[in-house]
Amino acid sequence: MKKIKDLFNGIDYKLVNLRPDSEVKGISADSRAIKNGEIFVAINGPEHNGYDYIEDALRKGAAAVCLDKPKDIAKSTGVILVKDTLKTFPILASRIFDDPSKSLRVIGITGTNGKTTVSYLIYEILKAASMTPSLLGTVTYKIKDKTLKSPNTTPGPLLLHSLLRRMKNEGSDYVIMEVSSHALKQARVFGVDFKAAVLTNVTGDHLDYHKTMEDYAKSKRILFESLGKDSVAALNKDDKFYDYFKKSTKAKMLDYGIENKADFRAANIKSDINGSSFLMETPAGAVRIKTPLLGRHNIYNILAAGAVCFTEGISLDTISRAVGSSILVPGRLEGVNAGQSFKIFIDYAHTHDALETILSELRPLSKGSLVAVFGCGGDRDRTKRPKMGRIASEIADEVILTNDNPRTESPEAILDEIESGLKKGFKKYKRIPDRFRAIEESFKNRDKNDIVIIGGKGHEDYQIIGKETIPFSDRDAVEKILKQSR
Repeated sequence: MKKIKDLFNGIDYKLVNLRPDSEVKGISADSRAIKNGEIFVAINGPEHNGYDYIEDALRKGAAAVCLDKPKDIAKSTGVILVKDTLKTFPILASRIFDDPSKSLRVIGITGTNGKTTVSYLIYEILKAASMTPSLLGTVTYKIKDKTLKSPNTTPGPLLLHSLLRRMKNEGSDYVIMEVSSHALKQARVFGVDFKAAVLTNVTGDHLDYHKTMEDYAKSKRILFESLGKDSVAALNKDDKFYDYFKKSTKAKMLDYGIENKADFRAANIKSDINGSSFLMETPAGAVRIKTPLLGRHNIYNILAAGAVCFTEGISLDTISRAVGSSILVPGRLEGVNAGQSFKIFIDYAHTHDALETILSELRPLSKGSLVAVFGCGGDRDRTKRPKMGRIASEIADEVILTNDNPRTESPEAILDEIESGLKKGFKKYKRIPDRFRAIEESFKNRDKNDIVIIGGKGHEDYQIIGKETIPFSDRDAVEKILKQSR
């Protein structure tokens, strides 16, 4: 039980039919989940207006309603008026669980691409340094050695703080968290005490939600605006939004890059189909990094992870040793070897920038044909579809367009939009909506020097077609097809 005066301490609030020392059992912003004796926080969200569910919450036993604008409800109802329920809710969620982020070192990672890989790298480096990290991200949630399925890249406030409390109770000292632009704009992480934050890059994505690049970048900048002067901000010096983010934070600054002079910079880069090596130049000297991770984009990811871990007092030797091990990041340029002669990679690349990065990395490594299999999600940002078609046709030798998660859109209409971007005169492409058949087709007549990249879904183990979610894994499909062909 929590007293209202303790939950709302420091928040500008007004009580109606309640006393400051009244006790409540909890909070919820979902009327379906409200329990007897809890406060229902009415939030006008992107899909639902909480004010429409006040009566439902009261019928289920809500002890009070938290609002940010007056509403005609039963005169005997307990009401707590605040200025902004969207920002009040995550503060209350934190306090319900005794502010767990204040006793953990929380590292937040945001950006269009690379969040998952950077989070896994930091996680492994911390483990190599004998720390006890937990992880919250797109692929999974890790609580010490336990793994939970991830419903969202960044969970909602109640789930988030319950997980942070559990992580603390089970002995974690660090939490590495992917922080999405949606979560930042919706204030899901408002009030989390971040000790460090990383920006990977900012390119176009989620414009169906944000509408403009300005709003997208502004949403991501919220993370850095929230940092205190004792926190650390690690920014990509080569990203065009670097200055925009640098001006936004009071935190101690560290930057990393390849093209521009930076605190953490990669030099003498060497790459092949088996991995990369480079010299990581740092304020404490240089260290040789050798990693099985492929591509220039992963060098940026290693620099970002190394920079943050260095500020946590972890030695360069430990960082080098950790990233030199075989770190498997599911669905991130993940190789599949089932005895076939050619190379197969699975990647989550679902933006035009990510697809261009992956294809550009693989292009010089391919001594034969580079084959791209991908689609685009339905009910999502449509602007990237022709861009992805153009990029694939400009870099790959062969392209197979297929279903991603079409959701409620017509699969053929999505493929039409991708196809419209193919470069003029490009003939080596096929449209095969059935993703299994598309992957199967991409393996036909392959030479040992060929590379097939299957993009868009990465670690996902489902497809959403219409309103139905069906089991589907690119990795499972690849292994099944190869097994059948033996």
